[in-house]
Amino acid sequence: MRHLLIDTDTASDDAVALLMALRESDVKVEAITTVAGNCAVSQCVRNALICVEKAGSYAPPVYAGMEKPLFRKHYHSYHIHGKDGMGDIGLPEPRLTVEKTHAIDAIIECAYRLKGELEIVTLGPLTNLAMAVLKDPDFMKKVKHVYVMGGSGLTPGNITPLAEFNFYVDAEAAHIILTSGLPLTVVGWEIGMGEAFIGEKDIKTLNNLSELGRFAVRCNKTLMEFNAGRTERVGFDLPDPTTMSVALYPEIIETFLDAYSWIEYRSEKSYGHYVIDSTNLTGEPVNARVVTSIKTGMFKEKLFKLLS
Repeated sequence: MRHLLIDTDTASDDAVALLMALRESDVKVEAITTVAGNCAVSQCVRNALICVEKAGSYAPPVYAGMEKPLFRKHYHSYHIHGKDGMGDIGLPEPRLTVEKTHAIDAIIECAYRLKGELEIVTLGPLTNLAMAVLKDPDFMKKVKHVYVMGGSGLTPGNITPLAEFNFYVDAEAAHIILTSGLPLTVVGWEIGMGEAFIGEKDIKTLNNLSELGRFAVRCNKTLMEFNAGRTERVGFDLPDPTTMSVALYPEIIETFLDAYSWIEYRSEKSYGHYVIDSTNLTGEPVNARVVTSIKTGMFKEKLFKLLS
């Protein structure tokens, strides 16, 4: 049995990723930690608890984390995921409640308790994980691997011409993680715009699949509306579930780069830009495995199976 901790700024695509992990029988989600990103932390907690209830499998503890980036004001994505992060579809209050322990302490405790078996999947800004590194650098020795949804090193960004949302919200935190020595697999936003993009045919499949399938479509309503204003494609991208699929099924990776990479956090115009030294021009040691493509058809096959 594999052991996961999921760190999330729970909005609509995070919700689908959480459902996938909670319904995959080969892993156990030990904890869900929330961080300011798509929504305020209090909303992220509410959404995470709702997802745990929706999954209908088991209830890992949910923890509240950092309420703002390390040095900057919180930049949210209400215009993409709705004011509640879940498409403004009027979800009822969850019955489950949040834990009292802070997310940073929960991350550190899980790593020590599982002694080299903990795999962390980050679906939002890296503020919580960076704070854990700063608070207790030794905890990193206990982490087996970290899967990061962040950056758009292969294409333009989705928030600025250079930056993807998660890295843009807290580039300083991303810098800390990229230079920490943690074993990293990075899945950029652009991967979710390819094989994992949910088009019209897929929406019909999900709506006919199950209540969870219909929920996955409904909560991404405002994301679909946002995409309609920037692309001719009808549907929605799922970068967080794409990253979750890489964590759950490493064999889904078709191509990757083992490379040195870094993030710009000093320049205002280039803030959040994720740079991949794909041809080793810097001569710096590798600090991440960067996924460049996933296998055709496998993501949706797994998604539909888990939500059925």
